[in-house]
Amino acid sequence: MLDSILLKLLPIQRLNQVRLAKESKDGLKAEFKDELCRWWYTFNDEQDFPVIRLASQQTYLQYMAAGLTGKHFADAMELLTECLAKQDIVNAGVVIHELKESPKKVVNLHALVNVLAVHYIRQDEDPNHFSESIHQQKCDWMLEQIEQGSFFLSQPSLLKSLSPFGISGQQLTNSLAAFQKVLKQQKIRLDSLRSMIKAKESNSTE
Repeated sequence: MLDSILLKLLPIQRLNQVRLAKESKDGLKAEFKDELCRWWYTFNDEQDFPVIRLASQQTYLQYMAAGLTGKHFADAMELLTECLAKQDIVNAGVVIHELKESPKKVVNLHALVNVLAVHYIRQDEDPNHFSESIHQQKCDWMLEQIEQGSFFLSQPSLLKSLSPFGISGQQLTNSLAAFQKVLKQQKIRLDSLRSMIKAKESNSTE
């Protein structure tokens, strides 16, 4: 029974391979089409990865190691700078502790999706340049796909990209809710700390 099913699938797989090979172009390998019929590509050779894309990827890897999104990291650093300027060592220590503990709590899914988005080239973008607007669109699309548990999670190119992180496609879906919860908690803590500092400042001037 299983053998007969596999035999039926083989021609479909071959046809798909032929289709992908036909759509590949200029050092790019066709991976899949999205719901708007746009092809998504990856580089055939990692050595062809443009420096500008590599630099962007490194930035998001740093955010991933920090356990925060770019915005949350910037907010935390702004608050830390404010604390140090006012010689508020106690609250500065609280911010530093939060930054150190964040990577231990959950996979930074936002940063990981940004890393993946740099890895993919969409049909309507220049592979040798980095477009912030298209990059954000790709990130939004990927997050939607992860939330919906769609076909994207089983893409060989995605699974290959995730392998260095020890994460599967299904684990992305499982991690999304946990990550969003941690982000919300971090924002509440930083907002609360900022309010405490302002209240303390207000009392000292009265």
